[in-house]
Amino acid sequence: MARENPSDGKEEEEEDVGFEELGLDPRLTRALSKKGMAKATPIQREAIPLILEGKDVVARAKTGSGKTFAYLLPVLQKLFSESGLGKSAPSVFVLVPTRELCQQVYLEASSLLEFCRVQLRIVQLTASMPIMDMRTALSGSPDIVVSTPASISTCIAKGALQTSSIKDSLSMLVLDEADLLLSYGYEDDLKSIVAHVPRRCQCLLMSATSSSDVEKLKKLVLHNPVILTLSEVGQSKDDIIPKNVQQFVISCSDRDKLLHLLALLKLELVQKKVLIFVNSIDNGFRIRLFLEQFGIRSSVLNAELPQNSRLHILEEFNAGLFDYLIATDDSQRKGKEQTLKENKMSSKKSKKQLRQKIDAEFGVVRGIDFKNVFTVINFDMPQGPAGYVHRIGRTGRAFNTGVAVSLVSLAEEGILEEVKSMFGDGDNEELSNCIVPFPLLTKNAVESLRYRAEDVAKGVTKIAVRESRAQDLRNEILNSEKLKAHFEDNPKDLDLLKHDKLLSKKAPPSHLREVPEYLVDLTTKEASKILKLTRAAMGIKASKKRPGFRRGLGRSRDPLKTFSAEVTHGEKEEKVAIKGRRVTMNLLTEEGKRPDMLHEITWRPITRIRVQQGFME
Repeated sequence: MARENPSDGKEEEEEDVGFEELGLDPRLTRALSKKGMAKATPIQREAIPLILEGKDVVARAKTGSGKTFAYLLPVLQKLFSESGLGKSAPSVFVLVPTRELCQQVYLEASSLLEFCRVQLRIVQLTASMPIMDMRTALSGSPDIVVSTPASISTCIAKGALQTSSIKDSLSMLVLDEADLLLSYGYEDDLKSIVAHVPRRCQCLLMSATSSSDVEKLKKLVLHNPVILTLSEVGQSKDDIIPKNVQQFVISCSDRDKLLHLLALLKLELVQKKVLIFVNSIDNGFRIRLFLEQFGIRSSVLNAELPQNSRLHILEEFNAGLFDYLIATDDSQRKGKEQTLKENKMSSKKSKKQLRQKIDAEFGVVRGIDFKNVFTVINFDMPQGPAGYVHRIGRTGRAFNTGVAVSLVSLAEEGILEEVKSMFGDGDNEELSNCIVPFPLLTKNAVESLRYRAEDVAKGVTKIAVRESRAQDLRNEILNSEKLKAHFEDNPKDLDLLKHDKLLSKKAPPSHLREVPEYLVDLTTKEASKILKLTRAAMGIKASKKRPGFRRGLGRSRDPLKTFSAEVTHGEKEEKVAIKGRRVTMNLLTEEGKRPDMLHEITWRPITRIRVQQGFME
């Protein structure tokens, strides 16, 4: 059953619908108010009443439209009215394709329960958890389990979840990012789970795109569902990309991509924060090594990193501790990994690839809510239009403005044409829905940086990339494993971890940090000024500084190592410094005699030890 399009008049009336009008519990609306959310998005105002009525729902809406809260709010609302007594298994399963999305949904659900006296219990399960930890998490029958399908399937197979209990207690099943669940290889896991889902269980499918995988899941788990599509929630065919996101393209060769990226960032032609997408981990570290030579700090988010490190990188980026994040598009490696496993090549190269620990549940292109990302840069074009849509969806979220810039080589022109054809037959010429050349970057501005860029790029060799990649992985494993217990006891120390530290062994040349005035093109200079004024008008502040970032600050202020003493004897005043355990002083009066008594001594910490009157050695 598909919902008919609401009339234009009705749509205008519902634009300002508050969450209170949807019949939500005051505890939930209070939590939403604290998060700064006053009005429901189109998908939320359509889906929430239907879910509260107990209907199966298939909701398809663009990224950043609020699909997560569209199902979390009614799920929690329904759990409030249930007693939960006597149940022997969880009431709700929320299945997501990636570990990052699992963490995000868990945190969002927990934040909505902030003002609940009787706290509902929410747990998350991931493939990295030992089975004993899963048993512990599931003990006491939590209300909501957020997990990947593989983890739930493992719990059923190992007996941590009893199938009879699932049939008795499970009341709701949510499949978030449904179009990815099958493409990530969870088909067998889903079938094993659905076999134990009772027919009375309410099922919800949330997706950003429509595909054959979604149709397969609909037949697998749904019963006469209500289908909400883009057009049914106030969207049109040409609104696949939000109108508040401007799309630009820069045509250049593969060799010149680093040069154009440097020009965009160094000349400040794009707003921060910036999310840069690449198709390989090596390319990500190549960009990071290149940019840090010009004083631009960044971090690489990829599947090789431990889960704790990945989540901490996301938290730091969202908190504004650094402005540039390079993300590896995991969809580019799925096919390669599958082929590698099937062929089981015996060469040294293939064995080395198989030994690499790449997390199958990693994913940042879909579902993850990057906070305040103003610019998305496609350094490498995705494999197809769907990947383009999901990447661009990381900006312009929750009605904010955004910019997408794609660096397109000659070999990638075909993908660009596919993306353009996705917007229709070309009748719509609005700037917001067209991919146009980037207007602020002139040829003179690019060429002025060519000599410096090419000189630095020569030093970013494959060996340097490989060594930096290994070094970064070693550092992150150390941070993730050996210090995990320490950070649990000392959470503030976690702020001192830096994921954007320099990887190169030599410090970057100081002259590359600033672009000389004579190299800056006049047109580009004016454009940069306008962007700075716009940023100031929007109230966007610079990235936050980490605690303890000033070198040597903690050492110089250590009161156990350095003191200053003022010694007063009558009208005579002398100073003595104590450094470490060695004390050297020579207190003499004008007559050359040692004073008999020190009437007053005042100690105070100092940041520097100054030699006065030759008293210190």
